[in-house]
Amino acid sequence: MQSWVFYSLLAMLTGGISLVFAKMGMKDANESLALVIRTGVLFFIVCFVAVATGGLKGYKAVPTRAWLWFSAAGLTTGIYWISFFKAMRTANVSVLSIIDKGSIVVTFILSWYLLNETITPKLLIATALILAGTLLLIIK
Repeated sequence: MQSWVFYSLLAMLTGGISLVFAKMGMKDANESLALVIRTGVLFFIVCFVAVATGGLKGYKAVPTRAWLWFSAAGLTTGIYWISFFKAMRTANVSVLSIIDKGSIVVTFILSWYLLNETITPKLLIATALILAGTLLLIIK
């Protein structure tokens, strides 16, 4: 198994577990506090891994353009998490997580348009199925 497949599957598994754990915690805390706690834990884990693996070396050599892209990614991640946790307060996490995966369609379009990634028939069919499933849950 290629390493990217392993890490993708690990991300899928832990992402699903993470949502259920967060929803369970929201019985006892509001969504803003839940997000602050989750983000704080995440921050310390990411910092620990970066320091332990030497990932912070060369930060001065990162071009301004990359800093801007990383900052834009951080901003959109913040908006995403705030929106997701607001929705999770009242939604079934099982339905919400499937609708959330509609973001794959946005990623598909932007990766083709901005990154010039190739669209294969298999990728097109998989994306269409994700879009269909998302619409199925949204439309009453």
